[in-house]
Amino acid sequence: MGNQLNIITYNIHRCVGLDRKILPERISSVIAPHNPDILALQEVDYGQARPTRYDQAAIIAEGLNFSSVWIERERCGNAILSRYPMKIVKAGGLHRPRRHAPARRGALWVEIEVNGSSIQVINTHLGLTPASRLNQVRILLGPEWLSSPECRSPVILCGDFNAQPGSNVLRLIEDKFRNIGESATTFQAERTWPSSRPLLSIDHIFISGDISVEAVKVPVSESERISSDHLPLFAKLNLPDISGVTFRPGPATGSISL
Repeated sequence: MGNQLNIITYNIHRCVGLDRKILPERISSVIAPHNPDILALQEVDYGQARPTRYDQAAIIAEGLNFSSVWIERERCGNAILSRYPMKIVKAGGLHRPRRHAPARRGALWVEIEVNGSSIQVINTHLGLTPASRLNQVRILLGPEWLSSPECRSPVILCGDFNAQPGSNVLRLIEDKFRNIGESATTFQAERTWPSSRPLLSIDHIFISGDISVEAVKVPVSESERISSDHLPLFAKLNLPDISGVTFRPGPATGSISL
């Protein structure tokens, strides 16, 4: 295998901890020791409920030990931070045209260059009801997203799916991708919600068949338990050697230098 990649998916609950304090800096301190290359965040506030300058993704990035951080955001609260250059491919809702949805759910798709190799990363947050999740995952697996000709392997799909192993939603995804939870040594290792006493596995990372898994863990220190209502899910992955694939960077506005 070629490149190693550390990735974390994390529902940060708008940085509202169990102590009701809003502390983006605390999220950074929880994440930093795990040295992620890619960070997929859900429920990120960057102006929806607070002043437009209150950009939680940027504040979290400033607290990470990266020489530079690229950031892409999607209006339903999904964000991706990367230590490697990336460009946005698609961002938007997971609802049929003119379909009423009480709470919008969306996805964010980026292409990231890792040491000369291009990978596709999609971050999402599915709905609270089984029917909504099934509709959303069918759209996600369809021709505009994961079945698009542009979505070439290697592919990583991650986020808060609000669905447990064995559910119809995850079975649909697992027809095409592998859940890294299969590599966990125990079922307990994958439980991420609620953070105070993790009982459910609803945060997941799926990978295409050309990616292998080195390690999977859910950090459960007191800091992680209090920082959000979810725990972060961490994976160390081995990417295939696909160097030589052309990467065309997106606009420079998607990055910040620290």
